[in-house]
Amino acid sequence: MATALQLRRGTTAQNNAFTGAVGELSVDTQTEALIVHDGSTAGGFEVVPSGSIIAFGGASAPDAAWLLCDGSDINRTTYARLFAAIGTAYGTGNGSSTFGLPDLRDRVLLGKGSNNSTLGAETGSAAASSVITNATNNTGTATSGSTTASTNNTTGTFATSAKDSATGTALTDNVNAAHTHSVPGLSVPGLSIPSLSVASHNHAVPGLSVPGLSVPGLSIPSLSVASHNHSVPGLSVPGLSIPALTVPALSIPALTTTLPSSVVNYIIKT
Repeated sequence: MATALQLRRGTTAQNNAFTGAVGELSVDTQTEALIVHDGSTAGGFEVVPSGSIIAFGGASAPDAAWLLCDGSDINRTTYARLFAAIGTAYGTGNGSSTFGLPDLRDRVLLGKGSNNSTLGAETGSAAASSVITNATNNTGTATSGSTTASTNNTTGTFATSAKDSATGTALTDNVNAAHTHSVPGLSVPGLSIPSLSVASHNHAVPGLSVPGLSVPGLSIPSLSVASHNHSVPGLSVPGLSIPALTVPALSIPALTTTLPSSVVNYIIKT
């Protein structure tokens, strides 16, 4: 046998005290809310709970169970269910007996999330189109500076020149092998300069002669400078200034976005 659908109706106070059977429906005659019951929870559950917002095509709210989302302040006692649902998130009213409705005039709904985490917050302009201009005349100037020069001290190991075994006097020779000076990479804060290498070259050693010295059968070996490195302590350039760096003005043309739309009213369940 089929079970008949039973509807009960009563005041808010009566409904709040009513448990009903599983699936039984009741109507709150004060708030015009449709309530469904589960057989154990007093007051049941509203089919469309207070605080629900929907789009509505009419010029005004359809009945007393709905209000336009126009930012109006309403009484906290008269609309106790709605006040319990949204509180003062959309306006504190007079701070005691009233509270504010959401104001969705010329606005669209935006879901609460990590970027917009405050319920009731309003963002940007109410217009459906906007003009965005970013980075106009974006000009910057680089920092200039100077460093202090240090002494270029060269160090290295040279071969000992040949000497007369009898007198200990250095013999004449000035032959110098070609070699390369290697200077480690130079770094100036904020400035990167590739490693610097001194080109192959010769050191000139003035000719050495001993007057009146003659040693029969004596062969003088060539004098050469052994391979070596010059150690150059931290190199800095006095008064070094990097010219001001200017980035030409960057301008993004105005962007206007017009959204295809149809104007409706937003209403909220009391």
